[in-house]
Amino acid sequence: MKQVIKITLIGLFFILSLSSCGEKLSGKDESSFDSSRKKVEAKLNDKEKEKLEKALRVTLSEAMWLKMNEAEKYTGESINRISMGLVDGKSYSAMLDLADDILQKQQERKVAHLQNEIDSLQKYKTEFELIKKELAVFELEPVELDLEDFFGEPVPRIIVSMKYIGKQPLKGSQGFSYILKKRSTQAIISNEQSVYGESDSVLQPGESRVNTIVFSQEKKDYPKLWEFANYPVKGINLANYDLELIVSTQSMKSDAKEIILPKSSIEMINKNLKKLEAEIAALKKETISLDDLELT
Repeated sequence: MKQVIKITLIGLFFILSLSSCGEKLSGKDESSFDSSRKKVEAKLNDKEKEKLEKALRVTLSEAMWLKMNEAEKYTGESINRISMGLVDGKSYSAMLDLADDILQKQQERKVAHLQNEIDSLQKYKTEFELIKKELAVFELEPVELDLEDFFGEPVPRIIVSMKYIGKQPLKGSQGFSYILKKRSTQAIISNEQSVYGESDSVLQPGESRVNTIVFSQEKKDYPKLWEFANYPVKGINLANYDLELIVSTQSMKSDAKEIILPKSSIEMINKNLKKLEAEIAALKKETISLDDLELT
């Protein structure tokens, strides 16, 4: 796929020219540059001048990149000086070849940059999955529903238990996230974070961390939660009441180690990877030359 790029001169003082008939540009200093420019430009037709202008702007863009990315090599040199050095001694045809080479390098650098992003994201994904695996030592038990008195009014409360399923005693504190949603609209009803235990706390296999979510919605919106004959109600299926509960282990901390779940998700990571992979695939298919550029 061809791409059209508009290239604009960025306020630099020199606009270079070369000839197709043996005349060459001198980049030794501004005076010799100006003199050689007049000679070679006199032998170019309008189409050649336009193509040359594109090549020179490409060279300028490369000089900018070199100044920024190879600063030590070009210490004390201006972008103009770098650019003049690149084109010094080049004929018109050599200048076009130089520009095409630069365009190829720039394309390769874009691909390499995207590949580095993909590699970094893949590494992050691997680390993320390892953390999730380390935190996957708690299991959500069947949810219970109870009523509690709230200023003289009965209010439902959802009792959530996370059972420790590890084989060895677990020392330290653990953090959990509890998100209660309206299932049909995915609107968040409650979003809570809780931490249990201290650095010297010990949780035995089979024990649970228990949290209570007070249901603060209007009775008219969820009347069935108030209609059970007896409370507590064990093993309630929240989906039957247009509710969805998402519980996740967010952290485990002890004196020896701290594990914290990153503020991301596998779904988001995969989405970003897919986007980057599509971009790099498109770039690899592209071919670009001076003919694809537009002057503005």
